[in-house]
Amino acid sequence: MPRSKLIFAWIAAAIGVAAAVSLGNWQTRRGDAKVILQAQADAAERAAPFDVASRSSIQSVAASLPRKVRLTGVFDPTGTVLLDNRIVNGITGHQVITPLVIGGGLPEVLIERGWKPRGAAPAPDAIPPPPSGQVTVEGLAVARPTTVLELGSAPKLDVPGIWQNLDYDIYEEVAKRSVARFVVRQAASTGAPDSLRREWPQPASGVDKHRGYAFQWYALAGLICALAGYFGWKTWRRR
Repeated sequence: MPRSKLIFAWIAAAIGVAAAVSLGNWQTRRGDAKVILQAQADAAERAAPFDVASRSSIQSVAASLPRKVRLTGVFDPTGTVLLDNRIVNGITGHQVITPLVIGGGLPEVLIERGWKPRGAAPAPDAIPPPPSGQVTVEGLAVARPTTVLELGSAPKLDVPGIWQNLDYDIYEEVAKRSVARFVVRQAASTGAPDSLRREWPQPASGVDKHRGYAFQWYALAGLICALAGYFGWKTWRRR
């Protein structure tokens, strides 16, 4: 093999190693970020609930997510949206979100009330209604519900209605109401019993997958190094 081709092969190998290591580092960072988010969520769950009853308290929660909170107000089922294609234990269903009206001119707070299988909840009016009258809700405030990939053109959005993902600005425009920039995942022990499941996704889910992918990329980088070194050395000796 001419020396120029050998040098070119080594350069190509070096590029391959750099790319594989970079992808391995990316997967490692994604896994580490999820571990950090899980630690923050666990710490928030252990803390005493923060009472949300004023504009300043709403702003405080929005600036320090995730945070365990407690709110008192009245559910307004006319503002309910169902987030479609949410999977729990391999079953597709809807995540139910209903605004809680705190009153006093404050923004309403969207409560993730739980999950229902799609077959049993084809429309908003088939969802178990929230408790009537004034209620106290406890849960974990997070930046937004889980998101799913949207394919094709966006359907017309209604409130009540079925949505793919929740966008606060669009919700406010469609629902004609002001809402806080966070949602509260209702604790399982809060409110009257209903058929909704409250098993919230954990930030650290999938960490092992990221670490497995990272190992594969690092292993590929090592293999490229070994092959490039072995065949390069053999070729060099023949010269």
